[in-house]
Amino acid sequence: MSLAFVQTGVENPDAQTLLRELNETLMGILGHNGMAHVCFDDFSQDKGFFLVGYDDGTPVCCAGLRQLDDETGEIKRVYARKNRKGIGAALMKAMEKLAGKTGYRRLVLECREGNPHAIEFYKKNGYQVCENYPPYENEVDAVCLDKEL
Repeated sequence: MSLAFVQTGVENPDAQTLLRELNETLMGILGHNGMAHVCFDDFSQDKGFFLVGYDDGTPVCCAGLRQLDDETGEIKRVYARKNRKGIGAALMKAMEKLAGKTGYRRLVLECREGNPHAIEFYKKNGYQVCENYPPYENEVDAVCLDKEL
């Protein structure tokens, strides 16, 4: 496995393919695509960014980051194709590294209780359950996690 991460816009065809796969996967797990609190413009604003990961030239994972405040970024639209051991962890490390270089000190993200596999993945990668932040503060099935960089 030879992973390379490229900072790109969500309009990139590889990003679009991966985001479609993510939406289909979430529909199967949760019954919805998780797009209620996503604005793709956030990834190109201020200190936001979007990464696509390639394994020998094939797109295999993606994630975006949007600025919440000067020191906090929110990771969104995390996806890694199945049966590719270690790609998700490598993606999170790449996101954290770029977030740190961008000036963030803390990262947050949100999952749904109905996606325990994702919640466990984030915990294995050093994220801890935290208080629900806006806009998730009144959503009882939202699970928010954070990590200090």
